[in-house]
Amino acid sequence: MYRFYVADASNEYHYAELCRVFLSEDEFEIITIDRLPEQDLLGRGSYVLGANTSDRDGIKRELYKLLNDLTGMSPEWGTLTGVRPLKPALEILNKFGSIETMKYELYCRYLLAESKQNLLAEIAEYQTAHVIDNGPDYISIYTGIPFCPTRCEYCSFASNVAGPDAIDRYLRDLFREIEFTGALYKEEPKDIESIYIGGGTPTTLSTLQLGSLIDKISQSFNINPSEIEFTVEAGRPDTITEEKLIALRDKGVRRISINPQSMKDETMSIIGRNHSADDIRRAFAQAKEVGFDVINADLIAGLPEESPEDFKNSLDEIISLGAENITVHTLSVKRGSRLHENDPEYYRRDIERVAAMLDYSRMKLKECGYYPYYIYRQKHQMGAFENVGYCLEGKHSIYNIRIMEDRQSIIALGAGGVGKIYYPDEDRIERVANVSNYEIYSERFDEMLERKNQYFGG
Repeated sequence: MYRFYVADASNEYHYAELCRVFLSEDEFEIITIDRLPEQDLLGRGSYVLGANTSDRDGIKRELYKLLNDLTGMSPEWGTLTGVRPLKPALEILNKFGSIETMKYELYCRYLLAESKQNLLAEIAEYQTAHVIDNGPDYISIYTGIPFCPTRCEYCSFASNVAGPDAIDRYLRDLFREIEFTGALYKEEPKDIESIYIGGGTPTTLSTLQLGSLIDKISQSFNINPSEIEFTVEAGRPDTITEEKLIALRDKGVRRISINPQSMKDETMSIIGRNHSADDIRRAFAQAKEVGFDVINADLIAGLPEESPEDFKNSLDEIISLGAENITVHTLSVKRGSRLHENDPEYYRRDIERVAAMLDYSRMKLKECGYYPYYIYRQKHQMGAFENVGYCLEGKHSIYNIRIMEDRQSIIALGAGGVGKIYYPDEDRIERVANVSNYEIYSERFDEMLERKNQYFGG
């Protein structure tokens, strides 16, 4: 057990998060105090940090170097542990106006490896060239459909396997929430920049239910789906039919996701999916035939029993199938997932294997004309790596960018939705969360409406 005494009584969380990149939960203890003890009075395995500085970033650099000495590990993200690594990078860029200065400051402040400096620089350059800053007068809308045909091994999202009656009951409440929130919105309307229907797997719904949902959103918020970025996660190919795709297109939806995670049949079986690679190929062919502007596909690096060659084959095929937008996730072993229950330390092993997958993805996608355009990180992610969205030029998702910026209000509807209120004068976000379980959502439905009224009712 390592004990780290830190001269910063208010920030234990930040130091603990950095320690978790290097050590298991039971291998360390952070002790934050106002006044440091003498090092020679402490026992073996105890260390004093912050004797010469009270700056949090300075203490984290000191802690990083100590952990590097103790473990031999050198995580490429340095001292950055937050979900949004692009955010500090853009703050530096806006202050100094130079990509090279941004990269230098990222190393000096956070000890970022050159590979991560370059990745953030590429994303910043893409966003600067292609994304308009519409300011706080624009908002986005998220609608959650918390149902899937099966639950994946790595999943901890608000997704459930439910029958038709349960889905019908949920939709009745969801439609009421949409109407209620739409009425609040119309009292002080703002421009809606994007709408995202996620989950779960929204295409678990029937064709009629999908069409009714899009109509309800469109009418309640007075929008035409074809005139804004409107995305529906089709996600699982075992829920996709040509009839559903045509209905989405005819309602004005121009963007969908088909998320294989892997193109290896054995992997799909291991992670709990009841479909094959051929089902994915069929779904792509149907979607291309129906005619969507953008198809997104997600892949995961680090899935159980997959080799770098397996990942390479999956990525190569997704590119050949014509996905305009590809998000490469690094496997995160989340609490609440079956994978965590069975092997909570899975994410600490085979780091070189996952690094090889990510290295290949960056090289191959660049070679094929894709640009990295957004990024985020998660806890318990293999190698403390990252998730990166890549797109063909101009095919980026505004919603993905805004959700990571934290500079736009987002109305979230349905179970598992977490909305955000942005206060531009303070550059601050306040979250407005619905409960995640769809049954509890219905039980506490009046409370969900009151939250909307409190935050969006003016």
